[in-house]
Amino acid sequence: MHDQRKPPSTDVEDAGDMRSVFAHLIWAQPTALRESDLILELAESEEFGERDRIERAVRELVKAGLAFRCAGVVLPTRAALRAYDLLLGRAR
Repeated sequence: MHDQRKPPSTDVEDAGDMRSVFAHLIWAQPTALRESDLILELAESEEFGERDRIERAVRELVKAGLAFRCAGVVLPTRAALRAYDLLLGRAR
């Protein structure tokens, strides 16, 4: 029998995209990034599917309370920054 690996599920890909966007937002602090900047910096091409995956990741991070979006600008929330510091052991 062949060990045929299945491609990653959409959920796995979406979680990876959310991690990438979240990390990018955290590392860019205190710079405010526009959603279009995130797409330019994180998408692998200019195809619709690439833009869409970044937009979906931003939308899911906003729904989870980890990002704030207003007038095209995306920022990590205060709670997201605090949780990130706690997870890295940099809590003050």
